[in-house]
Amino acid sequence: MPVGIAVSVVVNGERVDPADVLGAVTPLARENGVAVTQFGPLLLLAADEVGPLVALAEPLTVWWQGYGPTGGSGTAVLRFAGQYGVSELTYCRPDLAVEIVRATLLAESGPVHGPGKRPTALRRVAAQLVRPFRNGFTATEVQVIEEQGVLTVLLAGRDGDDTPRSLEFQACDPSHEQYDPDDDEGLCLLTEEHAPSFNGLLALRLARGSLRVRLTERATEELGLRSPALTVRLRLDRAELAALRAGLDRVFTLSTAHATPTIDLGAPNAHR
Repeated sequence: MPVGIAVSVVVNGERVDPADVLGAVTPLARENGVAVTQFGPLLLLAADEVGPLVALAEPLTVWWQGYGPTGGSGTAVLRFAGQYGVSELTYCRPDLAVEIVRATLLAESGPVHGPGKRPTALRRVAAQLVRPFRNGFTATEVQVIEEQGVLTVLLAGRDGDDTPRSLEFQACDPSHEQYDPDDDEGLCLLTEEHAPSFNGLLALRLARGSLRVRLTERATEELGLRSPALTVRLRLDRAELAALRAGLDRVFTLSTAHATPTIDLGAPNAHR
């Protein structure tokens, strides 16, 4: 499983735009097989193993130290969102900084979330730091994925400003040979930022042309939404609507042991 870590620089409590470090990091990352993805003020670094991530220690250190005492911009912090949560480095001696960053990358990097898999602690922490505060969108694609005992129903599309959006419903299958009750936290909802919320669905209604979702206040906050009422407009054909309905029905059946939201999937012919 790929490993990764999210990195950001915070100066006087404000996150710094990482655009100025991408030029230095990207060629080195490509050379070492590291994928670099920008999520707002964060850089998510991922590779097949932790070794290649360490190669980025020097440019990351230069980026961070440039906002320290020698740069005169104020209090600079290098923040990591890793498998153990959030850790921070304050300004230190330049001759020690690279080694400290290298050691932190080695210690804090952890598994990242992949398609059809439950979100790891790393993705949960990173997503909480960068999640946008948006509500409904228009879905033009539905996927039903069953992989390693996890059933995922994914709706993907675009926001009004053409920003990619998604909403996922996930549930573990107790009948699967790899099922582990300790890993089953119930129905999981995720957004395009992979910010997860477990058992936060209060109600769902699949009606003509839309999917209406009502969430708990906690789920609304965890998913980074403005309101507990979320409407996903559906631009799907009949086959896709049927797949969505069947997939959601299975997801809710698998997760009933943890929560029982009010579900109305409508009649099959209601979506024609």
